[in-house]
Amino acid sequence: MSKRILAVFLLAAFLVPAVSARMTAKSVMTEAAKKNSVSESISYLKKNVPQLATAADKRSGYAFLGSVQEQAGQYSDAQKSYSLAAAIEAGDADGMPKKSSEQLVLDAVRCALSVGDWESADSYLNSAVKKSKDKRIIAYVNLYAQWSALCRAETTLDVSSSVEKLKEYSGDPDMKVVAPSVLLTLHHITGDVSYAAALRSEFPQSLEAGIVSGHITQMPTPFWYFVPRAEFVDVTPGDGESGGKARNSVRKKYQIGFFKEQKNADALVERLRALGFSAKIEFETRSSGTTYRLVYIEENDEGTVGSLLKDAGFDCYPVE
Repeated sequence: MSKRILAVFLLAAFLVPAVSARMTAKSVMTEAAKKNSVSESISYLKKNVPQLATAADKRSGYAFLGSVQEQAGQYSDAQKSYSLAAAIEAGDADGMPKKSSEQLVLDAVRCALSVGDWESADSYLNSAVKKSKDKRIIAYVNLYAQWSALCRAETTLDVSSSVEKLKEYSGDPDMKVVAPSVLLTLHHITGDVSYAAALRSEFPQSLEAGIVSGHITQMPTPFWYFVPRAEFVDVTPGDGESGGKARNSVRKKYQIGFFKEQKNADALVERLRALGFSAKIEFETRSSGTTYRLVYIEENDEGTVGSLLKDAGFDCYPVE
């Protein structure tokens, strides 16, 4: 009898640690933070978040994974993680940041736009979030809808309606929460310094004010760098009430990468050349003084470079 009792106690001793060590979103987040690199943290999260037991833990786990991926510039993956989190009907896990499903949907929209995926962005924006009763959420929905329209634009004339709408938003009290982003967008597209001045005077502590002042470097994502801007306007005289017509911008090259470090740009060029592409590097210095390396390939006579790159597994973006 004593041996049987001892066996029961030994079994209990092994079971208790197993129960108490059950993974939660918080424990997974804590463990991920101990990894030596962001890539290791992401790998750990991608492996363990799906294994979390409760819906609340999974929801918070995917939301956290999305935030880490977004910070690492993995926007497509972050979009998927945020979307997975938003689709789980549960509350927030203990010890994890509080986020509504509407906020998670907007996070997914932002990441989709960061890689120029306006189709996915529109799909999210046309979901239930569009009917939110939260004025803050609606302000972001309105802003992101214009960003999506800008992602589709190919010439400066294509952005005119969005510019007019953003001008309305800049003076709308209900859009105050996104006013810095509205002003930065207007400054970026039109080049009008009055928007930069408004940022510095009305929102001096904002990231957007830091960007126009050159103290903060703007992230090199397709949305910000490829939306047609005022200096690219291409209008020729023509008939009609408008007094002119747009001439479609000729896309002469495709960008495959945008790097701060020369070695990363060189590595991509070598990969592309090994596959038969004539890749080149162009240098671009920002107002902050930081120099970036743009890896690109010029369009061929058949106009098939974009398709060939995508078939080879490369994301690419047409640029002027």
